[in-house]
Amino acid sequence: MSPPLPHCLSRLLKLNRFPIPSHSFFMSFLTVPGVEQEKKKSNSILRQLSQLSRRSIESLSSTLSSPRTPSPRATFSDYPNPCELILLSALQAHIISGDDMRNCSTEIQALTLCEKQKLINFFKPEGDASGIIENNAFKAFNCSNLSSDLLKEDGSELLEQLWLKLNSLVIPSLQSMCFPLIEIDTSFDVQTLILTAFRDRVLAKLLQDADREFPQLKSILLTILVETEDIPTSLRTKIDICLGKSPSTSKPRYQKKIRSKTDSCLSSKRKSVSWMDDMQDNSRKSSTFCA
Repeated sequence: MSPPLPHCLSRLLKLNRFPIPSHSFFMSFLTVPGVEQEKKKSNSILRQLSQLSRRSIESLSSTLSSPRTPSPRATFSDYPNPCELILLSALQAHIISGDDMRNCSTEIQALTLCEKQKLINFFKPEGDASGIIENNAFKAFNCSNLSSDLLKEDGSELLEQLWLKLNSLVIPSLQSMCFPLIEIDTSFDVQTLILTAFRDRVLAKLLQDADREFPQLKSILLTILVETEDIPTSLRTKIDICLGKSPSTSKPRYQKKIRSKTDSCLSSKRKSVSWMDDMQDNSRKSSTFCA
């Protein structure tokens, strides 16, 4: 049963001889201009926020799937590291277009000295770039821990494919974009840093228990020996084993010959030098000098 209408309102309706409306009609009449409008307004705002959120998520996902570098005109206050996304993409062996690489190198050139130094530290052994190189190996071997057992069966082929991507995609792309960093650090060499990260974070773990020769890995191992410095002794021993060398009998790769100060360049055999004197009518031999 509906509650009675207010006494004053009921009396007013009777005096004017209007039919008294039902309670439901009256309550709906009172609530439509206020509550219903507010409710519609609230729904409209929620709908807009939902659409905006959906649009933001879609744009974010498209950006992550197809990274694009912001225009060089963009202010760096809007982007903490404008070229960070494309550098990460290059480290993950994605194909980077020429325009993106050019834009990225332009943005690196415009960084402050402090920002450039942070970027250099990013590629050093203690930086995050080494972890990305190791994560690429996790994806290639579909594992969470690298060990020598992974080289069994088709593991060597997976390592060769990983090495091919590193040399044909990762290193060339980074060299094309990071060359402005040499201006503040002449010793900065992104190729050496990436190869060192691959050596310490991937190869060293895959070879830690190696006990036999891997002829198919010869080119990889020789490149690491030539292109990187300060190779740990334990890793060098494992590399020699994988190359088919016995660590106990292996000789140094380069041996410098030391000449004694007492060595003489003069041989025991005497040498003589003679010439003809053509300035005189009667040709004669000059004195002979013997050593």
